[in-house]
Amino acid sequence: MTRPQPHAFEPAPFGSRLARSLPITIPALVTLLVVLVGHDRRALWRDEYATWWAASLSTDQLQLLLSKVDAVFAPFYLFTRAWVALFGDSLTSLRLPSALAMAAAAGLIGALGRRLFSPGAGLVAGLLFALLPAVSRYGEEARPYAFALAFSVAGALALLRALEQPERWRRWVPYALVVAAIGWSHLVALTVLAAYAVAVVGAAGLRSTALRNWALATVAGGLPVAPLLWLGKRQTGQIGWIGDRGEESIREFITSTFGSLWIGLAVLALALLSVRLAEPRRRFLLAWALLPPAAVLALTPVINMMLSRYLLFTVPAWVLLAACTLRRLSARVAALTPAARAAAVRVTSPVPAAAGARPRRALAGDGPAWAVSLGALAALALVGLPGQVEARTLPAGNQADLRTAAEIMRPRLLPGDAIAYGGESYGGPRTFRRGMTFELRDLDGPKDVFVSVRGQDRGSFEAVECADPAECAKGVTRIWLVTSAPDRDLFASMPVARAELLRDEFTTVFAQRTQGVAVALLVREQPSPAQQ
Repeated sequence: MTRPQPHAFEPAPFGSRLARSLPITIPALVTLLVVLVGHDRRALWRDEYATWWAASLSTDQLQLLLSKVDAVFAPFYLFTRAWVALFGDSLTSLRLPSALAMAAAAGLIGALGRRLFSPGAGLVAGLLFALLPAVSRYGEEARPYAFALAFSVAGALALLRALEQPERWRRWVPYALVVAAIGWSHLVALTVLAAYAVAVVGAAGLRSTALRNWALATVAGGLPVAPLLWLGKRQTGQIGWIGDRGEESIREFITSTFGSLWIGLAVLALALLSVRLAEPRRRFLLAWALLPPAAVLALTPVINMMLSRYLLFTVPAWVLLAACTLRRLSARVAALTPAARAAAVRVTSPVPAAAGARPRRALAGDGPAWAVSLGALAALALVGLPGQVEARTLPAGNQADLRTAAEIMRPRLLPGDAIAYGGESYGGPRTFRRGMTFELRDLDGPKDVFVSVRGQDRGSFEAVECADPAECAKGVTRIWLVTSAPDRDLFASMPVARAELLRDEFTTVFAQRTQGVAVALLVREQPSPAQQ
């Protein structure tokens, strides 16, 4: 009689409840700790200021904005708006959801590794994920990339659970819900569906109930995302800058995806050593790692979305494959130690097992191998320290330090002061206006003197500025100029009439520069009695 073959994605056996929980809880807690340590050392950057700004809008203003730009981020902005209403808009509050999403992702990676391979592989994968500088970088950022990553892992787990009993439609409901959540977090993350298809075919073949129900559940989960796809297609111009910035080199892509070139190369090398195309589990993970970038690259002639942070959700596949190699190599290295050889002798000794005793499983009984695994993880953590420091020292070279600019202004502000913006680099007035509004949000002023129509009133991130600067500045005696123009000409890259007004009627009495931005106080010269 032929013995039934195990399901291609049958859960790996494991023993105690502790072995079940550790691969989830330890990576989640470690990731949360690593992400939160020093998260406030770096200021918000341009896109995070956009998140806060959108979340601060009224319902009508947000609806107007989304009808013109950023419709694909509507679920994230609505979530952030509700979050801010409950917990405030401090830097920590804005970033905490991403930190929690990264911690959840680490726990889910541990659970997925435990299910596919062993509790030990899950624990190593979760810890490897936790020490990646990119995890800190995007776990500290008020943007949706951490959510897309977490939902991608949750989708894999929901899919594998549904494949256990694919004929039961209730098993597919959680999967369909997660598919919707993936699309709502970031549309590019929907390319992970190609990897899910590989998993289904590998588990059940091309003609099966599983394949049919997977397709139906995927369509059902995609229906709530369809409006975002439709609106996003109409707003593709807002990501036109990706093509203008030039292509990332392979070196830059690896560095950005993992947060460190050397850690990225190490993870990729370990992952590739784990590839076994004949094994469905590893084939699924390889598809998860490679098919989304391939799909995005194929779409580049139509729409360029090839940005490393858009593909952050492929990192779990790489770390799961790398963890398998790391565990295997650790066991081989540990087998060379005298302690391991002695343990092997004890295991093979004819000592009867206690009645009813369970076999010892992966998290216990292989101390030497665990010592090697944890040592390797510690070495990788040391290699990644520069990346961890960099993740906490933004603004990076392409961002202006608007937090320091606000700190320069704050003790010198007086009632009735106004503020103006200039320059073209580092985002110019469009970015500076959002950033300084956030950094000075607790103050009543300064007045944005040269604005005639606010961005929130026109459904845009950009305001309409005065055609007649003299009229707008009437009665204003002190203007703070925040500009990326060079020190030799603070009024460069500014409308001619405004520059002439500021040069002719105001005197620069104070100026100080920080990264990417200069802050200057301009005081209007008072006419003498003879001139009045």
